[in-house]
Amino acid sequence: MRRLKMAIVATVLAGSTVFVGAAPAHATPILRGVVYDYSECVRIGNYGMQNYGWTGPLQCVWYQTSNTYPYGYWFIYA
Repeated sequence: MRRLKMAIVATVLAGSTVFVGAAPAHATPILRGVVYDYSECVRIGNYGMQNYGWTGPLQCVWYQTSNTYPYGYWFIYA
């Protein structure tokens, strides 16, 4: 009976360490930068993915701030 309890405890502990160290299946994108132009957003995003190990997908999100220049900013998420 004691061996059975030890085996159950060992199995539970081993299983819990696997789940604690696991990464989420769909990680939240991280803000990587802010630029004025869409082309810059794509260029910097692709460069970061190729050279710095940023994970995809690359997202360029427009945020309008005003009706005068600069009208808004592109946020780079990867």
